[in-house]
Parts: sequence; C-alpha cells; structure tokens
Amino acid sequence: MKKILVPLDSTPIASYVLAAAVDEARRRDAELILVRALGIPTELPLDAYVLAPDQVANLLEKSAQSELAKVRATVPADVTCRVRVEFGAAWRVVCDVAKSEDVALIVLGAHAHRTLDGVLGTTASRVIHHTDRNVLVVRANIAG
Repeated sequence: MKKILVPLDSTPIASYVLAAAVDEARRRDAELILVRALGIPTELPLDAYVLAPDQVANLLEKSAQSELAKVRATVPADVTCRVRVEFGAAWRVVCDVAKSEDVALIVLGAHAHRTLDGVLGTTASRVIHHTDRNVLVVRANIAG
C-alpha cells in the first residue's frame, strides 16, 4: 500500500493540509501517516513546571498524541490512517519519517511568511530541499 506523510501542527492551515491529504489518499488508495514533530517549546504548559525535567518530554508527547488522535478521528473511515509523534526539528523529523516509512508523498502546509525562506516558511522549504520524496505544498487563504 502506498503511504502519504502528513506533518501537522496546530496552526489554522492544518485543516487544509489534512483535507488535501485525504483527497490524495482516496485517489491513490494510500494510507495516511499523521506526524507531529516535538521540540522543547519556549512556553511550557503549567503542568510541566512541577515535573522533573525528564518527565516534561513525556507530558509533551502525551499532549501531542492526544491532539493527533482528535485529528485522526476526523479522517473519514474509508481512509486508513495512523499517528506518529517524534522529537526533533520539524523538517528533519518529516524527512526522517518519510524515509523510514518509505512514503510516496509528503503533504504539508505553507505559511504566509514574508521573510525567512520566502513564502514557504522554513519547515516546508527545508523539507523540499532535503527530502528525496514528492512533496505537495498546500496553501490556504487563512485571512478570508
């Protein structure tokens, strides 16, 4: 079965990325792999401040798993889908998971940045430049 990797964050464009990925999965009879890359954020949830440092990663991973499970629940039943959460820089996680899962396509979003790596944003730009897989970049007019 063909596989499509779908890196998702919690930004508004994620719903557009998922919709495009579902369309591609149906067309290709492919499995979706939803992935979230985790790094240690500059702002931690309040719960993290009472935990030992080694437990913070577990808290972040559990939160990401929960968020992706909610997204997974919105994927139509006729589309096979699973979830992965990995630690690391987003672009590297995407490239590494794409290779380890041997995906046929990466579907990711482009944010409307006007600086740093032009209109794609750093993650999309780095994925495009560092992966050996096909990439579908989804853009959405979030403002209206």
